[in-house]
Amino acid sequence: MRRTALRIALLFSLICLALAIASCTPKATPPEPVSYPSVCGDGLCTADELATCEVDCNLNLEPEPKIITSADVLEEMRSRVRNYTPEERIEQSNPVVIEDQDLMVKSFASYLPETGFRVASRNNLLGLDESLNKVVCTLSKFQLREVLKGGALRSNTFAFGPRAAAYEQFMRLRSGKVIFGVDDETELVTTYLLFKEEDPVIEYDLVLQGGIFKFFEGEKINFLGHEYYIESASNTSLKLVGVSTPDTLLFRDQREAWINDDTVSDDILKVNVSSYFLRVVVLAPEDIRILPGTSLTDYLRKPEILLTNRLDIDYEGLTEAPSYEIKFDKGNDKYRLIVVTNQNITYSIPLAYLDPLNMGSDDYDLVYKEGDDGSDYVVNEKDYFLITNNKEYNGLTNVLRLIKVDEEDHLLLFEDPAFEKFYVYFKGKPGLNATADLIVHNVMHKIRVGKNQSISIDLNGDGNIGGDIVPIITAGNARVRINHDYSDEINISIITPKQLRENNNTDLEVNLLITRDGIQIQKSGKGSLEMSQEQGKEVLLGMTEYGALFILKGEVDEDDQTGEDLIIQHPIVQRFADVIIKAYE
Repeated sequence: MRRTALRIALLFSLICLALAIASCTPKATPPEPVSYPSVCGDGLCTADELATCEVDCNLNLEPEPKIITSADVLEEMRSRVRNYTPEERIEQSNPVVIEDQDLMVKSFASYLPETGFRVASRNNLLGLDESLNKVVCTLSKFQLREVLKGGALRSNTFAFGPRAAAYEQFMRLRSGKVIFGVDDETELVTTYLLFKEEDPVIEYDLVLQGGIFKFFEGEKINFLGHEYYIESASNTSLKLVGVSTPDTLLFRDQREAWINDDTVSDDILKVNVSSYFLRVVVLAPEDIRILPGTSLTDYLRKPEILLTNRLDIDYEGLTEAPSYEIKFDKGNDKYRLIVVTNQNITYSIPLAYLDPLNMGSDDYDLVYKEGDDGSDYVVNEKDYFLITNNKEYNGLTNVLRLIKVDEEDHLLLFEDPAFEKFYVYFKGKPGLNATADLIVHNVMHKIRVGKNQSISIDLNGDGNIGGDIVPIITAGNARVRINHDYSDEINISIITPKQLRENNNTDLEVNLLITRDGIQIQKSGKGSLEMSQEQGKEVLLGMTEYGALFILKGEVDEDDQTGEDLIIQHPIVQRFADVIIKAYE
C-alpha cells in the first residue's frame, strides 16, 4: 500500500510540473493577413477602388472569343445529318442530306483553311523535265491528314456478332512534269505543268484490313475528305452515298464509274474493285498545261472526275535564283563575248571575225588551245589568250594579251584588259631555249619564247604544254568552252557542271555554232536545246533542265534555231519547279 501511495504522489507531482512549465511559454503571434494587389476594373471591387477608379468596377471582363477551327466546322456540318440506326441505314436507299446551300458549294475554300504538300523530298526537289513521281510517289494521312485519313469500321449483327476492320487511304502521283515551251492556248513561251492526254494524273487507293466491305454495309466511311455510307458492296462493286457531300459514287470493277447517276468513261476513270480494295486512276482527258499561278481544276471541263472538291494540284512557277549573263554580241562583221568571271571581272572579248571566219579579229587571234608541245608557238604578238588556275569548278579565268616580245631586254609585255600592263622576264635565246614563268593566282604557267614575236604557253597551269583546251569559267561556275574552229564554223559549248546539278553525275551541255550568218543552237541529239518562238516576236527562247535561259534575237528562224545575238541567263543555283498538292483540311 505504501508503494502505491508513493507512485500516486510522484505522478501528481509530474503533472503539476508540466502545467507550470506550459504557463511560462509565451503565446505565438498570429500571422499578418496577406495583402493582394487589386487591379482596377478586374471585376473584384474594393472600397479603395470604388473611391479612386474612373471605370465602373462592377463591370465584369468580357469572355474570351471562341475560336472556330476547321474541325468545329466539319463537326457542325456533320451534325446536320440525321443519325440512323444500323437497321435504318440499310433501309435507306439514299440517305437524306439536308438541302443546305452551305453543302452545295463547289469548293470548301470558304469553310476550311487551305493547306498543301509541296512536291519535294529531303533528298530531291522537283526539277524541270522531271516527273512528279520521281520526287514524291505516295501520299497518305501523314501528308494530308483529313483528306486521306483512315479509320475503323464496326458492325454488330445477330447472325455474325460484332465485326471490326481498319481502313487506310493513299494517293499516288503517277505522271506530270514541268517543261518549258509554248502554251497553245495563250501562245506564251513559259513553263507549265504538263499532263499528256491519257496520262494517269492521280491514283486513289482505299484499303480495308481485316474484313470486307460487305460486312459494313450501312456504316460510315471517310473517302477523300468526305463521309459516306457504304450502301452496297460485293466482290466487284462498291456504292457510297454521301453524308457531308450530296454525291453518290458507284464503282464497278473494270467498268465505268457513276457520279450522281452520270456515267464517267473508263477512258477517264480506271476502276479496280475487290471485296476489300478500291483503286481509282484519274486519266487526263486531253493535254493539260497548268500555267504558273493556276490549278488543275482550272483546266478540267468536269472537275468532278477528281471525286472530291477538297483536292487540287497547283503550279506556282520556278524558284527564283540570282543569275549572270553570258552574251554573244554580233556587230557588222564580228562577234564579241561578254562574260563575268568568278572574280567578278567583266571581260568583253573579241570572239570571232565573220568574213573570213576567224577566232578573234581580222588582225589577231583569240587563243583557247595550247600548242601541241613547247615548240608549237601559237600565241603571236597582239593575240589574246585564255588562262585558268587548273580548276574547272570554282576555277578562275583571265584573258591576257601579248603586247610585245623584247628580245634585246629579254622582256615579255602582257596586258590584262581588266587591269593593266605588266612585264615578265625571260632567259635564253628565243626559238632555242628561251623560257619564262608567268604566275597568276599563285599558279605558274610555263612559257617558251619562239622567234618572230611568238610564245608557247601552258594555258591551264597543269605544268605541261600538250594541246589542252581552256574554258572560260564564268561567275556561278558555268563554262564557255570553244571546242574547235574551222573555216566555216566555230563550235562552242555552254556547260553547267555536275556539281551544280541535283542528284546528277554528268555535266549539262548546250552546243551552238557561230557561222558567217550568225548563231545556231543545236536542235537534236546530245547537247541540244529546243527553242520556241513567241507569237509576233523576233525572239527564240529555251531553258535547260538546270534553269539557264537562252534568248536568241535578231532575224530568228525557229525551224533552224538560228539568230544573231544570244543572251544566256545562267543562275548560280539550280531553279526548281514549285508544285503543291493543295487540300482543304
